[in-house]
Amino acid sequence: MSTTIEDKISLFTKVLIERIEHDFQERQKKLVEYYEARKADIIKDFEEKRNSAMREAVKEAETKKQQMISKARSDMHLAVLKKRNEFAERIMKEVKEKARAFTDTPEYVEFLREAIRLVVQKFAGYEFVNFTFSRKDVESYRETILSAIKSSRDENTFSIKESDEMIGGIFAKSGDGRLEIDYTVNTTIEESRQLVGEMLSSRFGEGW
Repeated sequence: MSTTIEDKISLFTKVLIERIEHDFQERQKKLVEYYEARKADIIKDFEEKRNSAMREAVKEAETKKQQMISKARSDMHLAVLKKRNEFAERIMKEVKEKARAFTDTPEYVEFLREAIRLVVQKFAGYEFVNFTFSRKDVESYRETILSAIKSSRDENTFSIKESDEMIGGIFAKSGDGRLEIDYTVNTTIEESRQLVGEMLSSRFGEGW
């Protein structure tokens, strides 16, 4: 049976169509694979960015939490210090009030006489000494003061000054300014301020 031109054309067309379909399927397969890979990359990239954003959010939240905790601790510490200082000032005020009341007692007169004796003996007899007392002590106990000083010093080797700030006791300074003796009630009270703070800390714990 002879092959006609039509048969050849038909066969060629069939082969051509099959090749075209095969090429199309291969290209379609590759295209699908490419877009599937792209989709996977996009999803992966999205997941990574999402996870990174979540980590950053968690990190930022943790940082803010620590900052808030630190600020709360700092505020609490300042509040505690303020309250402790208020207590300390209240105690110091009460101590000063009791000290002023003490200066009106016979026991204080004995204290003042002994304080003068102890201070006077710190200076050489030839030195000129400036003694300072509270104005109240000078007005109330002038004779006691003069008697205590003159028992060890000549009248021309000292002077007596008055202070409105002093609660009681005695402050002495040599004429050349080289030696000072502070036996005042004010200084004794101020020196006890640290002790008051330590007592408050001990009473209320380390936070105080």
